This record gives sequence, structure tokens and C-alpha cells, in this order.
Amino acid sequence: MVILVDERHEDLWRSLNDRRALDQRYDSGRIFCSMCSTPLRVAVDAYLMFLETNLLDPKIFPSTKSLEEEAIREIGKLVSNPEAAGYITSGGTEGNIVALWVARKLLKRKNVVAPSSAHYSVIKACDLQQLELTYAALDETYRASVDSIMENVNKKTLAIVATAGTTTLGLVDPIKEIAEIARDFGCFFHVDASFGGFVLPFIQGAPPWDFSVASVSSITADPHKMGLAPIPAGSILFREKSWLEAIKSDAPYLNKSSPTLLGTRSGASAAAVWALLNSLGYEGYQKIIKRCMDLTRKLADGIQRIDGLDLVVEPELNIVAAKSDILNLRDVCEKLQAKGWLVSMNSQPPSIRLVVMPHHDPEHINSFLVDLNECLEELT
Repeated sequence: MVILVDERHEDLWRSLNDRRALDQRYDSGRIFCSMCSTPLRVAVDAYLMFLETNLLDPKIFPSTKSLEEEAIREIGKLVSNPEAAGYITSGGTEGNIVALWVARKLLKRKNVVAPSSAHYSVIKACDLQQLELTYAALDETYRASVDSIMENVNKKTLAIVATAGTTTLGLVDPIKEIAEIARDFGCFFHVDASFGGFVLPFIQGAPPWDFSVASVSSITADPHKMGLAPIPAGSILFREKSWLEAIKSDAPYLNKSSPTLLGTRSGASAAAVWALLNSLGYEGYQKIIKRCMDLTRKLADGIQRIDGLDLVVEPELNIVAAKSDILNLRDVCEKLQAKGWLVSMNSQPPSIRLVVMPHHDPEHINSFLVDLNECLEELT
């Protein structure tokens, strides 16, 4: 615990408050560019309760080990494998790195095939481990092209990476079809569901994407995105517990081995995730996701009613992308920002990207659509 010297206390807090005032707030409803949101109170309270704990040292903090194991078991249920092995990570980037690390230890190959829509952390994972990354093309729906993946996979392929909830458009790659290719070539198959992992389990009619697909080897799912946990809190899960043995490192001074990328890890993150899963449960998350999907539909319908704009694709998750054949979308984004809205741009295809999160409500959607319409009128 940091103890502030009395005479500096007031100045320090004033300085911190001034800095914090520079930040945007999720509860303003004006942030449409983030895949994170305000963490729920129960998660924050659990996080603070376990603030000083360290998952690396269960001798001192035995509670955190059981909390992590139980949290992973609950996430495993969401992804159709309650026996899945894994741990709480710092987020999707760590999860993707660890997935390919395990794959390389198991198969001793060098080539990774991923669609061009894959998260940029796949580039990091390959660069760190000196793996060759080959990009497959997208199909006409902006999902991974099964034909292109087939053309690029061979007996030297270590792993295929697909996404369940792409960062730009929120789309789910054809996991079942790609899994068949992985099976035929004996590849490791990793599904990056960092965003979709806490959305797809609660959507009726979602396409096959998780461990229910036989050849899926590992999955990332981030509680600090749609799971509403404090940052950092991701998760990586593997179909087989024995696979984690491949990356275990001995820590002699602790008299234990660790199958994780990081050494010191916050027990607070595990406690927060555990608290959310046990307080909300399936039905609680289902209500949150349904509300977000209803708002996504409202936003998408509103955009389609605006002259000069159209949808890139029908939303599959809670992400809307708007395109235009007549407008410079960067100008539109600048106009929106001047009105206080935070949005982002996709480059492929050129479009305005809008992520609908739990911090949004119907009035935020209505206000945004009014301002968006005004921006277009000013530009035409």
C-alpha cells in the first residue's frame, strides 16, 4: 500500500483528478469506438478485495488459485467444454501468443495461416516466436475464405487462426468448415473469440464457433470486453489439459512450475471474473447481450434510413459498420468528433465502425443518429 505524505496528499489528488478529467467516460454514452465498457460494481469490489494478491504464489494466496480454476470452469461451460484447461490472462493478445506457443511446442512446425481480418496480435505472436504468417483472403461477406485457407494450408502448417467476432465488423469466420481443414492437415486450430466469447454463447442461432466443433484446439475470450470485468482480464482455454504441460517452466524458488506466459499475475482479475460469473450467471449475461443486440439493430436500422449511408454487412454481433459511395467518411468522423462522439474508421472496407456496448441506451442511439444526419447534411 502506498502511503501519501500528509502535506502532499491534497496536491497529489488534485493532480490525479485533473489528469482523470482529461479522459472520456463510458457512462456518457458517446464512446462507440471501444470494445470495453464500465465494469460492474460487483467486479470492482471483488477486484479491490484481492488487490494485493498474486496468482503466481498460491502458498501465500491459496484463494486465488481456486477462484481462477472455478472461473475457467465457468467460462469453459460457455464455450462448450467445462473440462477445458486454461487461465486468466491479461487479454486477447496474451491469449493469442500463448495459443501459438502451445501449438509450436506440440507440433514443431513453423507456418501459421490466418485470414487478413485476424487481430494484429497474431502478427506479434508470430514475430515473437519466429513463425511464418500467411494471410488467407476474405470472401464476399468479409469472412475468412475457406477456399483461400485451403490453398494456403499444407503439411508444414503449424496452426490456423480464425476469429469469432472480428474487430472491424464483428463477424464470425466459418469455424466448422475451417476446422475440417485443420483436421485433414493435422493442424492446431485456434479461435480468437476475444470479443465474441462473451456474446455468442448468449445469442440464439449463433453459428458453430466453440469447442462443440471437434477440431477447435483453443479459444480466447475476454471478460474485460463484453464480460464487464475490470481491465486486465482475458482468458485462454485449451481442449486438452495436457497441452499446457508443453509450456511449463520451473520456478525453483517457489518449488513449483508455471504453465503461463507471465509470472506474477493479479489475483484481483481472477476474483473479479469469478464474481461476475457467479453473480450474473447465464441469464444475467443473456439479458445484457440481448439489450446490446436490440440497440445494435436500432442503430443499424437508423443508419439505413439516412440518405448516403448503407451497412457494410448485417450486424452479426454488436458492431455496426456504415459505408458510403458518395461521402468522404473521414470527414464524417471528424464532424462527429467535433460534436463529441468517439467513433473509428475501418480501412477494409472503408467504413465507420460503431461498437454498441452496455454503456449505451436508446437515447444515446437516438442522439447519435440525429447528429450523424446533421453531419451528412453539412457535407452534402
